[in-house]
Amino acid sequence: MLAASRTDRLSVPYMELKWLEDFLAVAKLRNFSQACVARHVTQSALSRRIKALEVWYGVPLIDRSSYPVTLTKEGTAFAALAEQIVADLYRSRREALASREAAGRTLKFAMPHSLAVYFFPMWWREQRRDSEHHAAVVAADLDECIDLLLGGACQFVLCYRHPRVPNLLAESSFRGVRVGETTLVPVSAVDAHGNSRFLLPPRNDEAMPLLAYSRESFLGKVTATLHAELEAHFPLVLRYESALVEALKVEALLGEGVAWLPEDMIEPELRAGTLRIVGDADSTARLEIWLFASNASDSVSLADELAFLRQLRRVDDAGIA
Repeated sequence: MLAASRTDRLSVPYMELKWLEDFLAVAKLRNFSQACVARHVTQSALSRRIKALEVWYGVPLIDRSSYPVTLTKEGTAFAALAEQIVADLYRSRREALASREAAGRTLKFAMPHSLAVYFFPMWWREQRRDSEHHAAVVAADLDECIDLLLGGACQFVLCYRHPRVPNLLAESSFRGVRVGETTLVPVSAVDAHGNSRFLLPPRNDEAMPLLAYSRESFLGKVTATLHAELEAHFPLVLRYESALVEALKVEALLGEGVAWLPEDMIEPELRAGTLRIVGDADSTARLEIWLFASNASDSVSLADELAFLRQLRRVDDAGIA
């Protein structure tokens, strides 16, 4: 029997994973020679490592006086624990490696809610062809999206651009590319006869009920000029205000007033006739959709982002700015 004194235990202050695997091989095969073959080590090396494990643990784990070898009482209890430890270690390692690999293929985007719902899904479906990248999306207002990009919480921001509204990302050193466009159009619900509930300009110079974006929002700043120009000719009365395209769309469908909505995002309603465009081209606003990339300090991450940008299929001739 192997006697493990206090001095012996102090002489082996650490334990190695391969010792546990050696011990489990002997516990399973009950034969040192077969365990050596399974572990691809010499018998002397295997015996030395098993003894080191017993010294570290403090008690004998294998009874070498019998044939085939058997485990001591303590060895039997330890075998179950060792098997679980080894399994957990390798499982944890696999998960960590898979997580790192997945993180390397995940591209994080921040964008306004309307783009997250109506534009990004189909756009991303086109971009991910022949690519192993995955997308993680955060929907937020533009200011928050910019904060996420500056703070490194995302790699890309997808946003609207309009010449009337300054864009912090476009004016900075962030790399950007135009990936789409849309038009804000004034729409109204229809009545029972299929006619627009509200017209632009309204009948008899009556006040037009307005469904407006919050003034501090990007779309609110874009439409503010349009509203001001219209108000010079006839009165507007504010019925509802929200920063969300979806909220204004619901109010418009309920017949509460006229809302300026991205045209390609209301195509189903326009085809179904539940919403109708009112007014002329002068009452619309053309929007560009841009993708901005972070100025990552990590060269590997930066290379991945640039490679992804080069793969875009809907890039204008201007390319990456």
